[in-house]
Amino acid sequence: MIWPLKDKATRQSYSTVLETSRFYLRPAGRDDHAQWTMVRNRNYAYLKPFEPEWPRSCLEKDFFERRIARLEQDWRLDKTYAFLIFEIGSKALIGGININNVTRGAAQFGCLGYWLSEDAQGRGAMTEAAHAVLTFAFQELRLSRMNAATLEHNAKSRAMLGRLGFSEEGFAKRYIQIDGRRQDHVLYGLDAQDFLSASRHG
Repeated sequence: MIWPLKDKATRQSYSTVLETSRFYLRPAGRDDHAQWTMVRNRNYAYLKPFEPEWPRSCLEKDFFERRIARLEQDWRLDKTYAFLIFEIGSKALIGGININNVTRGAAQFGCLGYWLSEDAQGRGAMTEAAHAVLTFAFQELRLSRMNAATLEHNAKSRAMLGRLGFSEEGFAKRYIQIDGRRQDHVLYGLDAQDFLSASRHG
């Protein structure tokens, strides 16, 4: 077995842009601070029950710029690939999606994480964006598998993972800190060959 070499798997630059019929996805830049802050602030109450607790300074410019620097470094190190999601026409920011915890060697997997603005819910936006990110992960990064985890009661997230072809594979007690406390999660997995085959025939 010959595993993908790290340098060949990370030729995608931090300026990578993915496009779907309705959206474009790209890494965050320092100029995104104003719009990112507005969207995150507007969605604070909506997203709070589904995300790790953020520090009080999370919307400040210095915090945002440090975050961008870390994400850019993690991209170069083949650890995390983070995208913001924008509508093509209005260029409005509606969410974000990440490939986290990339693991090479025999594993060749990453972990999918995502958030979506409340006003963008209910029209398949995250399913469309996630499909583009999974294609990028499996074709460009040459990952062999994607993992995902979601709260038991997050019906929207679980339904979306099902539409993308993920299979429910397990349960993790007090898996991740969400909203200030460790909470149980349902675990999902997706095989690259299954996803790419379904995409070709879909």
